[in-house]
Amino acid sequence: MDILIKSFNRPYYLDRCIESIKKFAQNQDFKITILDDGTPQKYLDKIQQKHSEITILKSALYDEKSNAIINKSATINHEIPIDLWVNAAKNSTNYFVLIEDDFWFTAPFNLKNIRLHLKSDNIQMLKLFWLGNSNLIESNYTSKNDLYSIYSPNLYTNNPILFHLIFIFNRFKSRKFFEFFGIYTESRLIDYYKIYATSGAIFKRKYFLKLWKNHTNKTDEGLQLFNAVKYMRKQKKANYFGFYNTEIMKTGFLSSATNQNKTYKDGAIDLFVFNEIINETWFNDEFDAMDNFPDDLNSNKIESILENKNHLLAQAVQWKKWVQKFKDQYRSFGCEID
Repeated sequence: MDILIKSFNRPYYLDRCIESIKKFAQNQDFKITILDDGTPQKYLDKIQQKHSEITILKSALYDEKSNAIINKSATINHEIPIDLWVNAAKNSTNYFVLIEDDFWFTAPFNLKNIRLHLKSDNIQMLKLFWLGNSNLIESNYTSKNDLYSIYSPNLYTNNPILFHLIFIFNRFKSRKFFEFFGIYTESRLIDYYKIYATSGAIFKRKYFLKLWKNHTNKTDEGLQLFNAVKYMRKQKKANYFGFYNTEIMKTGFLSSATNQNKTYKDGAIDLFVFNEIINETWFNDEFDAMDNFPDDLNSNKIESILENKNHLLAQAVQWKKWVQKFKDQYRSFGCEID
């Protein structure tokens, strides 16, 4: 089974991700492919040296983005490399794992055994990761085996046109109409995320490709959910989804690949500067990505690195504020953060 890892400018997390696969994979029946969107070449070279068995594929905008990072450009193209993901999926095994560079496994897994079960049960998507948020998985599953629980979600409607009209379309303030009559509710919308994930799951290739049909190289969750409902409508005998009986993955909350949520009333942090500092420290073998594993990276070590560097745009005190705000975002919609 193929393991596809989305990657962008955080080789320290990518290193941890790959190490966790090698640590917990119970068989060698897999291939790791990195789908990179701009990590400077010297970092990719080090990743390749440490993990010679991997393959690295680059996006069409790789050169533009990596040069912008190296040259500290004030603007970086934020177009998402969906074409890279889709093309990799087209050339993947029938079932494949898709994860982010800041994900890592925390328990043993056997992909060969999982694949045989998925094929037998005709599972379209198996979630490995949901941050403890029960809203993203089905509590009333239909069956369970030693590995995972199977469910066919009870959705408000499986008519794609009606779904789009109620939950996505909002011209002329139509949503207020559906809310007033109790048709549109947030909990009903969240139910549809039980059949959708951008990563942290094992996908059946056909299902994943349908999710991204008609994409315009941007994440449009409304479109992907519409595609999911449309697929389910046509595949009435294959409406099966699942989640691993225990979460076997974690993700990091100590950095981001972009400058989201960087500004505060009392200061700011530039996450590109932050990543450059941590990237270089990791590159020089002064930062061990597996330190504090299986919990998140060693925050005390990162704080010490930032304090020693004392960069105006990456102060330790501002970084800690950013981390808190980043975690609170996820807590606010039901995720469990350490």
